Amino acid sequence: MKEEQPYSNALLENTQAASLAAQGTQAQGAAQQQQFFVEEAERTMAEAQLECEKTLNKIYHKLKQDILVPTEDGRMKWEPIAITDRVLSDEGVNKIMQVMESYVNKETLLSNFTEKKIDERMLAFCYALNSNIYMKYKQYFRLPTIDECKGILEKEIQEKIDIIKISIEMFGNVLDESKLKQKVMETFGDSLDDEIARIMELRLSENLREYELLFTQLKHMVESIHNRAWHGEERGSLRRHMNYSEVVGTQPQQQKQGGMFKWAGR
Repeated sequence: MKEEQPYSNALLENTQAASLAAQGTQAQGAAQQQQFFVEEAERTMAEAQLECEKTLNKIYHKLKQDILVPTEDGRMKWEPIAITDRVLSDEGVNKIMQVMESYVNKETLLSNFTEKKIDERMLAFCYALNSNIYMKYKQYFRLPTIDECKGILEKEIQEKIDIIKISIEMFGNVLDESKLKQKVMETFGDSLDDEIARIMELRLSENLREYELLFTQLKHMVESIHNRAWHGEERGSLRRHMNYSEVVGTQPQQQKQGGMFKWAGR
């Protein structure tokens, strides 16, 4: 029995060493997996923090005056309004989006601007965009089509007929609506072209009243992007998150001693 004791001790030591080696391999695999998850989370966070497509997409829909409506599954989706109610033309929307894309991007977010530099850039942006829209307002703002002007003119004529009709009926006179419409049309004479031009200018002036609010919204959007780049705050925030992730990812795993043969060391 005494001769079997060294053999038993050697078997126990070999088994215990194999168990510790397996635990080490398992711990190394767990550490690598944890590091992978940390790097993946870090990459996702950086992409989300610097992602500008959603902001630009929202600006695009706002410029087209689309509205958010709920869907059956509880989400929200953009729905276009009638083209006759839009303030900006398609060309105007595209021109403004080209300008916004040059400011709302990750390059701006990762810049390092002083307060003075932000003020200078904002002043240049406001002057340039304001001047361009002012000089080309007929390209930026939507004009009604000839058919739309015709519909508006017919509506105005009908309103005049209704007013005259009320006056005639109040005095108990007999009304011939076809003759009344002809008389109203005769008041325009050969000036129908002028009436259509008047309607176009009127609608354009109504759309131009939306300019100040539109410009203010765009200015605030660009300003908020620049403020995130004040003294490199955005890239500083990313760097702090990366350093924290590296510290967490490189912390050693605490290993339990002994494994399934923990009793053997007692």
